[in-house]
Amino acid sequence: MRLSEQTKLLPIWGEQIPGNTGKSKRDIMGYNDSLTMEDIFTRYPGVWDKSTEVLGEMIGNDMLVWRQEILDGYAKETYSDVPFLVPYLVEGSDKCVIACPGGAYLTKAMDSEGEDIAAFLNEAGISCFVLWYRTYPYHAPYMYLDCQRAVRYVRFHAAEYGISPDKIATVGFSAGGNLCGAQALCFGDGPVVAEGYDMDEIDRADGRPNAVAMCYPAVSLEDDKALACIAGVDTYKDREAREAFAAKYDMRTHVTAESAPMFLCNCMDDDVLPPVRLAQLAGVCKEKGVSCELHMFPYGGHGFGGCVERPNPFAKPDYTAAIQWKGLFVNWLNRVL
Repeated sequence: MRLSEQTKLLPIWGEQIPGNTGKSKRDIMGYNDSLTMEDIFTRYPGVWDKSTEVLGEMIGNDMLVWRQEILDGYAKETYSDVPFLVPYLVEGSDKCVIACPGGAYLTKAMDSEGEDIAAFLNEAGISCFVLWYRTYPYHAPYMYLDCQRAVRYVRFHAAEYGISPDKIATVGFSAGGNLCGAQALCFGDGPVVAEGYDMDEIDRADGRPNAVAMCYPAVSLEDDKALACIAGVDTYKDREAREAFAAKYDMRTHVTAESAPMFLCNCMDDDVLPPVRLAQLAGVCKEKGVSCELHMFPYGGHGFGGCVERPNPFAKPDYTAAIQWKGLFVNWLNRVL
């Protein structure tokens, strides 16, 4: 989706963007403009089909990306996407949150998991940046590098925004939760390693967030078809390669005593991503001595975001339990930052 024309966009990379080759995305993506939305979600669900581990045709996924990300969004028809941050600044706020919307690594919910998040954080006196990052057909590590670069960009420019460089948190939702969690735990302050890329002065800023929050995240991509989006169909279909990729980015195996404080929340009736894995991650944090706050609500489904009612194929309309996460999150931010 596109934001209003008045929205300020801050490109996070310089002249060089790792992973951008300028080649056509049709090297991976199919195209069939005759598909209806019903076709996309029912006839060709691709990565959304939870009934079997067999990955069906992704033409429905492809067409959703073409329509929402390319035709009605900021993605290009070629590998030339320009990741950016949308600033929502509060005068006098010395802390900020970088929000990472989800969308199965196909699209980004820039409204319910972006604008709505910035709105309630701003009301609480906290600045926010919403990240638009590269997704399918880009493969890992480029989306994770975008998240790392966003942290470095905000820290590098912290004085301009009146933000303390030691008070930068990230929060992610669903795939966005996987994004910011894996970035913090698996990438951290590591160097940008990409063919033909020369690191700049922003890359020398610390890439580690001071705190990390994840709402209904993919703690692991184990048995998750979204893996096909960021690792490739061939990797998904090769069980050994699939398991190796999932293990590489499994948050539960990357927590150390130096990991940033975490805020974790989900609903017990989430039928998209297993809530038990979030509890397992919290258990690992406890074992490693990492500060962790875990909240499990009885209902609210998957995709509640800012708990503002919008059409959503996953979330249930009753947010009366899940909406509590917002106040708890603000209290946690004010305590750890």
